Amino acid sequence: MSAQVARISVEGATKRFAAGNVTVFDGLDLAVRDKEALCILGPSGCGKTTLLRSMHGLVRLDDGRIVIDGADVVAPRRNVAMVFQHFGLMPWKRVHQNVAYGLELARLPAATVRERVGRYIEMVGLHGFENSYPHQLSGGMQQRAGLARALAVEPDILLMDEPFGSLDALTREILQDELLRIYQERPRTMVFITHSIEEAIAIGDRIVVLSARPSRVREIIAVDIPRPRTVAKVIAHPRFVELRDRCWRLLREAAA
Repeated sequence: MSAQVARISVEGATKRFAAGNVTVFDGLDLAVRDKEALCILGPSGCGKTTLLRSMHGLVRLDDGRIVIDGADVVAPRRNVAMVFQHFGLMPWKRVHQNVAYGLELARLPAATVRERVGRYIEMVGLHGFENSYPHQLSGGMQQRAGLARALAVEPDILLMDEPFGSLDALTREILQDELLRIYQERPRTMVFITHSIEEAIAIGDRIVVLSARPSRVREIIAVDIPRPRTVAKVIAHPRFVELRDRCWRLLREAAA
């Protein structure tokens, strides 16, 4: 990983919501390195999802700016893809149509669309379910389809908003391992929002712990556990307990 090259720079970012007169983050600074997996932890309501949506260009800041590859983010970019917590699939489209959606918006040739859709459906383990509708799939399979759709556009930057948060524990661990495998095959810049300390340690190269609202960066923790990883290997690593306890203390202090 070319660790010192910033792909995403968050500079003095401030976001307020008029309803309730709430400032979710204020003067927030953060840099995401090239090809690193950066996980973000923080108390509920501290603006994690809002920050991620701002990185994607879906939410406009009130002050400060977010820069990707040297350009201010003002709208969604083709080299940035987002995976939402609640799948984001279109219920009237079959799996292969959902996965193809971003490619068709980009007006790629039909042969390219077919090749990528097939390749990424296979990669996330949905072969045989190409013609299924979302309601015919389990929650874990729907999230696999959402991940395939994001990966199919072959983004340089992947933004993930608690993608496994609504899944049962077993399915969650299986998909965590799948994501680790995919990241190992093709590292890319990834920002991953989660409420799970264990998930942050398993996936992240670094963990950003945010303060309570209005949030700022409280601490950045390097995860010095070697790759390739699986969830089981990470939990068994001698550094795991120390990293978990450090994150837990910071979150407890922030919540207090």
